[in-house]
Amino acid sequence: MKAIRIHGSKHVRYEDAPMPQVGPDDVLIKVKAAGLCGTDLELYDGTMFYLTSGMAQLPLIPGHEWSGEVVELGSNVSEFSIGDRVTGECSVGCRSCSYCIRGWYNQCQFRTETGILNRDGGCAEYISFPKHFLHKCNKMEFAESAFIEPTGVALYATKLISVCPEDYVAVMGPGPIGLFAVQTAKAYGARKVILVGTRDERLAVGRVLGADVTVNVSTENLLGKVREATDGHMIDAVIEAVGKSAVWDDIASIIAPRARVAMTGLFAGAKCSVDFDPLVVSNITVFGVLGSPGVWDEAIDLHERGAVTAQPLITHHLALSEFVEGVEIMRNRTDGVIKVVLEP
Repeated sequence: MKAIRIHGSKHVRYEDAPMPQVGPDDVLIKVKAAGLCGTDLELYDGTMFYLTSGMAQLPLIPGHEWSGEVVELGSNVSEFSIGDRVTGECSVGCRSCSYCIRGWYNQCQFRTETGILNRDGGCAEYISFPKHFLHKCNKMEFAESAFIEPTGVALYATKLISVCPEDYVAVMGPGPIGLFAVQTAKAYGARKVILVGTRDERLAVGRVLGADVTVNVSTENLLGKVREATDGHMIDAVIEAVGKSAVWDDIASIIAPRARVAMTGLFAGAKCSVDFDPLVVSNITVFGVLGSPGVWDEAIDLHERGAVTAQPLITHHLALSEFVEGVEIMRNRTDGVIKVVLEP
């Protein structure tokens, strides 16, 4: 089969690769769509934390956002059928440690992460995947079901901070995670969702997807607009999807007492300056959000019943062999790119 394989910093080949082995609990899938994200850019550049810390090893087939069609079943697999449309999780735990047993397999010390951490991903013609972390999405188009992974990250954040109809919610960052977070917060009944960013074209997409208010912090007064939108109440729940240290000052300026904050971005080692006194006095809770454990079936259901959609985010379709071109389109923000889909 053909696959994209990263051999080193900016060293990528579209090359022949062995067909994946199918164990008794595995399913062989013909990949139909693979999405690109910022993590793929970091893997390509060699700057991703797992690489620089020695956690992950190269060469690696990237692709943690993918979907495809079942073509072969392992001997122990009865949950899937040939022809099923499926997508697979990013975090794959050992299923036996204390974290996995409690459903926290995203923290499993033995975990692999598809296309990121010591497990080949979906930027290939075929992928073999364990049945325990595979999900049917038969009612969805392949291109859209490739984005259950970022939907799951947004949904996991939404659930961790218990978004409910009483909440004024701020989503920091109109990238793919933020745009999915707008939708998941609305699906959970948020009183009002305020999307914050710096790119008018992305904020406009956010309004299409349900954001009640948008704020361009480079041209508008964030505090004033939030105060007006919430009748002075301010923000009960924040979903951060920026990964830039300056975001914390914006968050701190708009949160109400007892606010809950979900941090989904990775900051590449950059430090935030935090004044803890107001956080203590106001009983603020801050959650770190890694991955999307336990929410994939719900994320698929949200898509299938139309509460969430990826369609407005899919801006570019490329061939699998055009991986590097897709990464550079993302880096340079070419043609209003939001999500690039590779199609083997």
